[in-house]
Amino acid sequence: MSKRYNSTEMIHILLPAYNEEKALGSVIAGVVHALPDGGFRIWVVDDGSSDGTADVARKRGAAGAPVVLLRHGVNRGLGQAFRTGLAAILPALADSDILVTMDSDDTHPPSLIPDLVRAIVEGRADLAIASRFAPGGREVGVPLVRRVLSAGARVVFRAFFPLPGVKDYTCAYRAILGKVVRQGVERWGTLVTEDGFASSVEMLLRLAAGKPRIVELPLVLRYDRKPGPSKMRVFATVRRTLAVLARLRRIRSARG
Repeated sequence: MSKRYNSTEMIHILLPAYNEEKALGSVIAGVVHALPDGGFRIWVVDDGSSDGTADVARKRGAAGAPVVLLRHGVNRGLGQAFRTGLAAILPALADSDILVTMDSDDTHPPSLIPDLVRAIVEGRADLAIASRFAPGGREVGVPLVRRVLSAGARVVFRAFFPLPGVKDYTCAYRAILGKVVRQGVERWGTLVTEDGFASSVEMLLRLAAGKPRIVELPLVLRYDRKPGPSKMRVFATVRRTLAVLARLRRIRSARG
């Protein structure tokens, strides 16, 4: 990507990680390769991993990657990893900066980061979503139950929270303008209250309440590259996601 943003603008990559020793190094290397002009920082939140996740982050940092390692002593869940990462990033996040959230299990190709960032830099969006359901997007190696869950979530959320142009509510691979992040925190106090996988949906819905311009770019989700089993408890995630939906509908009604 040609560097079309001012030198004062920074891309912050937030990587929640739990037992991702086998995948994290590849993800960090991919980010570095995707952004050869620099101007970015990688924030790894090690959520109480029992493997060498933190060591991988340290080694990549020692080798020159701009990595900031944040650690939980015990596993506290994806939502808390988001909260920890956001709390650390916000003081350094300018309105013109860009926050990128993505998974650390190598299923989200870092090569898509420049396209997501470009959509914001060129003024086409305030929030860019990597979407499996955008034209050209697809899933590779995703188990049937996960595909059914994603399709069901798509139907439910589009029915209750119709967001113009949004089809993929559950994918956490997104780029967000710093101003939108800061306004979301000011509006809600926090972008995430959930502790599980439903937290990524909650974050999107809270940000969307500020009516940012949203676009989706095609994502090829490479589940076949995931080195370990999924950490998502499918039915518990369904229940908690529906609870998030109901709660946010009440909050939105109360705040207009």
